[in-house]
Amino acid sequence: MFEKVLFLVILYFGMLCYDLPKLKQKNRPERIVYAMLMVPLLYLSLIYVLDLAWPTPNKLVDFFFSKPAQKIVEIIKVTM
Repeated sequence: MFEKVLFLVILYFGMLCYDLPKLKQKNRPERIVYAMLMVPLLYLSLIYVLDLAWPTPNKLVDFFFSKPAQKIVEIIKVTM
């Protein structure tokens, strides 16, 4: 885990060294967009460091559609 954290620190340090001078010249909306793009990167970095299970499209579909699908099945069973 230490190696992963060290790798990410080096990676983020390099990114900030490259991007920070350019971000200082940008206006506020562009900085906000940059920060919004960094949020998924930080999330995936956390998954990488902690060795968590990666989210898959199947898990995403199950999360959004499993309860509505169960309700539809219950409605169909009751009416039949």
